[in-house]
Amino acid sequence: MAARRANEIRTRGITILQSGHPEIRRLRRAAHIPSIHGNKVWSSSYVVMDYLRRHRPPAGSHHMDIGCGWGVLAVYSAKQLGLKVTAVDADPDVFPYVALHAELNDVAITPLQARFERITGKQLAGVHTLTGTDVCFWDELTPVLFNLIRRALRAGVQQVIIADPGRAPFYALAERCIDRLGESVDVRLDEYRTAYPQPANADLLIIEQP
Repeated sequence: MAARRANEIRTRGITILQSGHPEIRRLRRAAHIPSIHGNKVWSSSYVVMDYLRRHRPPAGSHHMDIGCGWGVLAVYSAKQLGLKVTAVDADPDVFPYVALHAELNDVAITPLQARFERITGKQLAGVHTLTGTDVCFWDELTPVLFNLIRRALRAGVQQVIIADPGRAPFYALAERCIDRLGESVDVRLDEYRTAYPQPANADLLIIEQP
């Protein structure tokens, strides 16, 4: 279960600061105000943590988390799974929050500022697991994420996990992946849930190389 102190959550072996924590308020006073929905920890992150705990990537392998926000999934992978982690976001103002959580949890995270369409095959080479939580929230992101997934698979990424609470653009992405990638890779859409630190459901689009 999660243990709570004032304005922080301790869960799954990591510590996560909440919006009222003095260090978070300090970053906001310094004008680090994320503008592309990177303003909090999204519940789908906990669902992906639980999935990765049950289906562990090889120790020491490379995990790239896109749309990383405050970086809590990246921190979990580095601290609890022993993975090399790159945290990607288009918004430069999230990275002070990533660095804060990495320092708090005594892990090293590599930051990469990039829009999804700008993540290159060279940057994806050597990545074993690509994740994204709550990243398909606009219709225009569906083709962008599909092209990124296809680029990742061509670069040798072994598994892709995209989590979402159930938005229409996400289901459009899942349908496109099933229809256009399903003959060459394993593509499935599964529902998962967690009870803590708060109840949450998420659908996981899981794509794995044979």
